Amino acid sequence: FTAPEAVALSLDLVRHICGHVLNAAEFPPASALRFHLSQSATLFGDLFLHLNRNFRDYFGGLFDPSAGGEIAEWKEFLERTPPPAPLPDGEGNRKKIPIARIGDLYRGLAAKTKGYTLRPSQIAYAGHVAAALNDRAVLTIEAGTGTGKTQGYLIPVLEFLRRNPDARVAVSTYTKNLQEQIVRREIPLTLSLNRAYRKIPTALLKGKSNYLCAEKLDQLYDDALSGGRLLAWLYFVNRVFHFREVDGDAVGERVRFHLNDGLFFRRLQHEISARSGCNRRHLRCPAQVVAAEAQNARLIVTNHHKLALLDRDEILGGLFENCVIDEANHFEQAVRGAFAIEIASREMADAIAYLESVLRRLTPTPGNFAAKGIAAALTAMIEFREDTAGFASALAAVRGAAAPGEAMVLPAEHPAFRDGRLKIHLGVLRKRLKEIAGELAFVRDPEACRKLGIRTRTVDRLKTALRDLQENAETLKTIGEKVIAPGHVTAGVLFVRHWTISVRAVEVADILRDHLYAGRDCVIFTSATLRQGESFDGFRRAAGMWEMGTRCGIVAPFPTDTPGGEETTPAVQPKNREFRFSAIPSPFDPAAAEIAVPSDAVSGAFDCKEAWLSRVAELLPGLIRRNRGRTLVLFASYGDLEVISTRVADEIRADGYPLLLQQSGVPTASLCDEFRAIRESVLFGVDTFWYGVDFPGETLTQVIITRLPFPHPQDPLQIARRNLLPREEYWRRYRYETAIKLRQGIGRLIRSEADRGR
Repeated sequence: FTAPEAVALSLDLVRHICGHVLNAAEFPPASALRFHLSQSATLFGDLFLHLNRNFRDYFGGLFDPSAGGEIAEWKEFLERTPPPAPLPDGEGNRKKIPIARIGDLYRGLAAKTKGYTLRPSQIAYAGHVAAALNDRAVLTIEAGTGTGKTQGYLIPVLEFLRRNPDARVAVSTYTKNLQEQIVRREIPLTLSLNRAYRKIPTALLKGKSNYLCAEKLDQLYDDALSGGRLLAWLYFVNRVFHFREVDGDAVGERVRFHLNDGLFFRRLQHEISARSGCNRRHLRCPAQVVAAEAQNARLIVTNHHKLALLDRDEILGGLFENCVIDEANHFEQAVRGAFAIEIASREMADAIAYLESVLRRLTPTPGNFAAKGIAAALTAMIEFREDTAGFASALAAVRGAAAPGEAMVLPAEHPAFRDGRLKIHLGVLRKRLKEIAGELAFVRDPEACRKLGIRTRTVDRLKTALRDLQENAETLKTIGEKVIAPGHVTAGVLFVRHWTISVRAVEVADILRDHLYAGRDCVIFTSATLRQGESFDGFRRAAGMWEMGTRCGIVAPFPTDTPGGEETTPAVQPKNREFRFSAIPSPFDPAAAEIAVPSDAVSGAFDCKEAWLSRVAELLPGLIRRNRGRTLVLFASYGDLEVISTRVADEIRADGYPLLLQQSGVPTASLCDEFRAIRESVLFGVDTFWYGVDFPGETLTQVIITRLPFPHPQDPLQIARRNLLPREEYWRRYRYETAIKLRQGIGRLIRSEADRGR
């Protein structure tokens, strides 16, 4: 932007904040925001309150956005949990969707909706979905880009729910972008098709870690808060007000930089997470509001992680007996993560640092029964830090020459561990945490805390920190036991100042059989990429269907010209359940995407790495110049991206093409928006940009895949698979995952009928 453009944008932002965000007539919680801004004693607060109160002098207009006064009680502006709706009286006879009438529903949508194109492939897809719902089948259906999968399953789902008032359906996705698209755009479009559909309650359900607990946030307010700390608290208050638009755990890097007061901001964010301690009595907490809405809904949209654990939810367990799993190529990975056990040294260190900061301010009288416990706890904290540093040194020895931040397999035995065993070393850390918690048991005694002069709110925070330590101690115990458990892989990541450990199942087939197939009527897996070649075998193995038999095709009546899978004889038919497999080709013209391998490209094999890096750096600027920017460049690792960008960034920018670089650990939403907004831009991306991003039109006319996306051979999961699986099966899975990711990367290019590119 030019300087005048930047000034104009800044003024627009200030005008928006002062005239709308801080205007109680448009945003009622503004009254509370203004009150706490006035209490912060900061230039930030004074500036925006001044501009708000003198809005007409600066910006003109007839209204006064400062009208309505200020109020300290912010919780009164929160949504309340809706009362539970009555449950249906048992399960009646299932009424089936007439397959022959599926096409009429889509013709009706086309007649009502401007710009909607009737697609025979979408009707065929919907017929498979409807038949699976009718027959309580497990359907795996691949549908190429442009089929219209979302409407392809939403219309049969809503028709099924209309005909069966006692039924419920959960739709899960891997990416938040698709969840938002389904809820904000696709479901409203489907509801417009039939008045009866509009009576079906729907809800968006994210995991509890995406929300903040309003009760815990309120408990952490203190009249002594001021300056940046009060602004940090108020920042999270504002996020609670906007919980439907933003994730509670997604804090922008710039916000974190400006509000991060050492331990305070990070500890505050951790303590107010709804992940734990937020219960059904918290009627104004976002997590409880959305859980109650989901309980009352008959169609929910959620994520794979939440769906995998849904039956463990005390409110929602057992309610959603049918599910559609979109972006199913990521489901195995999501389930593995959902059932993982993880611990981070930073969280333990933060809890201990907070406890220590409070204890060192206490001055118990000599002989006070708590004095001995405080002294012992402080000593144990020092020893814990020494033990944690010692464990980090052990991890460094295990890691060897690998780079910081790379995951590594943690063996059960290694000379660097205490007594040569990982379980013993974790036990030392656990024992130290138990010592600290034990010495501070007096915190649970109100009278003892009163005598020590500890305020009630501080006592609550101390209890939270102690609960965190006790949970961490149990997690360390569980990880120690799982280290030697067959079928699991223990991984560690060593950063500069902290480390993490996790235990995951190598294969999730048994988990899926127990938590997905056993307790549900109908399961539908769908994605644009599930097959390798013409075979579903790779997905069948990953999704735990290999031993459960298959049946391909759909029972009549059904369009017979729809492509299906190969006929096989079922090996096992638990509860007479059918496992069906079908494929719908993309309606887009295959000639729209030119696929080329430069004649002077070189092998990307490890022993050819330097020559490959040099050749890629030589080729990229010319390819981008020829295409006039508008390019997505996909890398197999951050290391490759960083090396190549260092060599070519100046040349690409000198040619006039803005270069956008993905950074590890940084959210990508703003990067996507910028790439869409600037047509000539070039985006270098890793991993997440191989899938789940949509750039239709002129903003993307070239995708460059720098290297086949083989899984890293030193990834802990790959190492565990090599040790667990027969050699042939290991390589089959390795190649399958590569093929699916490659197809996903190629699929970024053609996103609409008008798209063309190479």
